Amino acid sequence: MPKNFHDVSYAVEFLHTVQPFNSMEAADLHKLTRKLEAVYYPQDKAVFSSRPAPGLAIIRKGAVRLLNEDHKFLEKRSEGEVFGHPIYFHGELKDYMAEAEEDCLLWHLSRKDFEQLCIKHPLIAEYFSSHLKSRLSAAAQVYHTVTQVRDLLKRDPVVVNHDVSIRVAAQQMSEENVSSILIVKDGELCGIVTDKDLRQRVLVEGLETGLPISLVMTPNPMSIAVDADVDTALLIMMRQNYHHLPIVDGRIPLGLVTAGDILRAQSEHPLRIVRDIHKQKTLGGLLVLSRHMPSLFERMVNLGRGVEQIGRMVTHITDAFTVRLIQLAEKQLGLPPMAFAWVVFGSQAREEQTARTDQDNGLILERDPNEDESLYFAKLAELVCDGLDQLGYVYCPGEVMALNIKWRVSLEKWKRYFVGWVDEPKPKSVMHSSIFFDIRCVYGENALVDDLQTFASKRARENRIFRRFMAANALSKKPPLGFFRRFVQEDDGSQSEGLNLKHRGIVPITDLVRIRALEAGISEANTFSRIDLAVEAGVMNEKDASSLRDALILINRIRINHQSAQMAAGNKPTNFVPPEQLSPLMRRNLKAAFMLVIEAQAALALRYQVH
Repeated sequence: MPKNFHDVSYAVEFLHTVQPFNSMEAADLHKLTRKLEAVYYPQDKAVFSSRPAPGLAIIRKGAVRLLNEDHKFLEKRSEGEVFGHPIYFHGELKDYMAEAEEDCLLWHLSRKDFEQLCIKHPLIAEYFSSHLKSRLSAAAQVYHTVTQVRDLLKRDPVVVNHDVSIRVAAQQMSEENVSSILIVKDGELCGIVTDKDLRQRVLVEGLETGLPISLVMTPNPMSIAVDADVDTALLIMMRQNYHHLPIVDGRIPLGLVTAGDILRAQSEHPLRIVRDIHKQKTLGGLLVLSRHMPSLFERMVNLGRGVEQIGRMVTHITDAFTVRLIQLAEKQLGLPPMAFAWVVFGSQAREEQTARTDQDNGLILERDPNEDESLYFAKLAELVCDGLDQLGYVYCPGEVMALNIKWRVSLEKWKRYFVGWVDEPKPKSVMHSSIFFDIRCVYGENALVDDLQTFASKRARENRIFRRFMAANALSKKPPLGFFRRFVQEDDGSQSEGLNLKHRGIVPITDLVRIRALEAGISEANTFSRIDLAVEAGVMNEKDASSLRDALILINRIRINHQSAQMAAGNKPTNFVPPEQLSPLMRRNLKAAFMLVIEAQAALALRYQVH
């Protein structure tokens, strides 16, 4: 146990709160405590000054300051943090010394014991690797615990060959007591047949049951890999309104996952509310369901779902509310006079919504409307936007909504907007137009959106001057870190509420990634997907991409955890997180994430010669 300590359980309990030791089993932590030495240091006392450091130190109480060889301040570390291992400052490996900034109690681990610990525990070694990026990645991985679809496999798949008769396939479904059957050719998945298919495609149409099952199957159905996570399966079902999803290894079917399987595995699930939304016949019914959103968000956070999955799930629920409101409006107003697309921008378009969000939407019309047609779409926009506001999706402060006739225009007029923004870029217009490059269709003619995306993407890709203006706008949003890596206050004093993790952490990342996406002509809006595609396109290397992913995960995790806690306390969620409410370790990780964003911004500034 730590020398001078008699309560091993006390030491183990504390180490469970210190990263990376919280990844160790209790038995291993007990062994570790026997090698620790507790040492008291009065204020201003040198902890070590030799290079390399004599070992690892865990701060139990108090704080220390780290100094360079010229005795200049580098960084402060406090309770629950560690030092003594190699560290990076601004991308360079630094020797450093440590002094007690205040009276402190340290638990020392000798260099020999520290090296042995790293040999026995690779995750510990990885965490203490030399570079900041590695440490942040280790922290980000904490939030990637998932359940795989293989965990839902309870039986072998029920399959038949593609050339068996409808009668034989139906008999096998009855004998196996299943509502669907997988169709194979040469052992590989080629189709699926459900009870609904048999009713609608055989009974209703009066087909002979001796015909091959391939005539009524859904060919080449969407499937999911056996090692994929359950949330991915859920998102496919939510997005496509599927009830059955084959599980495959390559093209070999291993089983089938249904919506019921997921709902049984997890009693509270977003899929349930999405289904209920589509059943509602009035705004009042939707209002009842919207009241479940805070508790649903809290459950998703508390279950430890990944930040990307939470963003997509929350967004798909928003999409479902939007779609149902449009459908109810069409029922009231009659069929639309022309083809149209209801589009969303910003975080909804990127599928990155959290607990606090407002509306950003518009309409793309097939052509310029006449007076009566214009009145129809004005009423449609009013019903939908007013409905969303009542459901908790407040009106956009900048009036980027279909309610505003400026954002309720024909495809050709939308194209003219982009021509003006791209061909004659000005700082104000570029700042305003950035949101419109994150666009997604949630209802209507997706072809209209595809046409606009292709046009806008090509225009931006061919105009480096425009992207340079976008880079300048992106670089105007700096993470809140000062010279000594201390959190700094906003110029307007709003920092009194805390760090604005959205505008000073997440937005800088999404802006950076958007520019790289435009360089490569990537139409995908989701930031994580854009990062992956940017690597494939060669406009971003994997190392930088990995760093941005980790930074985005960590900042978002802190943000949604804070929002969840606010909602649990009965308060409205915000994007402001007081740093003093974070643990020392989390503050350190947040600073590391901000540093990576600063490094990425510096690279962007160099790339576009923005000063």
